[in-house]
Amino acid sequence: MEQTPLRPLGEVMAMIEALGHEVTYAYEDLVFINHNDFLLQFDATDPNALDLFFNTECDTAEADAVTGRMIPEGIQKGLVIRRKGTYSMTEAEGDSLQITFNP
Repeated sequence: MEQTPLRPLGEVMAMIEALGHEVTYAYEDLVFINHNDFLLQFDATDPNALDLFFNTECDTAEADAVTGRMIPEGIQKGLVIRRKGTYSMTEAEGDSLQITFNP
C-alpha cells in the first residue's frame, strides 16, 4: 500500500495567517480558507507543492493580489504555490458539497 507523504499543514496554516486569512477546514488533500475565496490542494507527489484555486465568485483583482502575496510567502516557508484556475461549490446529496475544478 502506498503511503501519502507527510504534508506540512502547519507551514501552510502559518502562511495563510501571515496573509491575513484563516484555514477553516482541511480534508484529505484540500485546505479550505475563510470566506471560500480560494482553496489550496496539495500535490499528489510533492508534499511541499500546492495548487491554488480561486472561487469563481472571487474578484479577479483580489485573486491577483492574493497570488502576488502568497507565492513569495510560500517560498519563504519552503512551499511551492501554483495558481491553477477556479473552482465552484454546490450542494450535493446528504449535506455534502461538490467541488468542481476549472483549469
